[in-house]
Amino acid sequence: VIDLGVAEDVLEAMAQLSGEEVTLVLHTAGGCVTSCVLIANALREFRVSRAVVPYMAMSGGTLIALNADLLEMGASAALSAVDPVIGGVRARHLQADKEASLRAMAGEYEDAIAGYLLETLRQRLPIADDATLDQALDLFMGEKAPHEWPIRKSDLAAIGLPVNPAKRSWGMMVDAYRKRWW
Repeated sequence: VIDLGVAEDVLEAMAQLSGEEVTLVLHTAGGCVTSCVLIANALREFRVSRAVVPYMAMSGGTLIALNADLLEMGASAALSAVDPVIGGVRARHLQADKEASLRAMAGEYEDAIAGYLLETLRQRLPIADDATLDQALDLFMGEKAPHEWPIRKSDLAAIGLPVNPAKRSWGMMVDAYRKRWW
């Protein structure tokens, strides 16, 4: 889970890189939107940035992956929607009459994330016409699927997002890390 502590560690490591290129391996269920945007913004500062997703980069992990210049995914890897979840509930599902202050905050998050996502997609999609952008926004804001629903490489190809295959060694690295910590 990407919280502020994880973001600090990642940002520190990225700041210490001497070159103009960075590769970030993502294996995450997501996390705090602020933390994910900070990491995504840092990726934008490199001349060349690569996000490698051996298995999954869900929610905020997807937002980070989309901000890399190059995206590599494992054979069965998936991304997911990035729409905000507040207190375990999708922001769009909060009831306006019962949770007015939460709904107001949720609206702010939805607007901010949709705007950030649109900016990202304009930079990443080779053909960023209105129809393609609308289709991509629907996909990544989870308009037709649950928040955690897997977005596969074929879904990304349908909107024209370039994805390269990830080397199996990246998955092996994630496997070794998971076995060590779990």
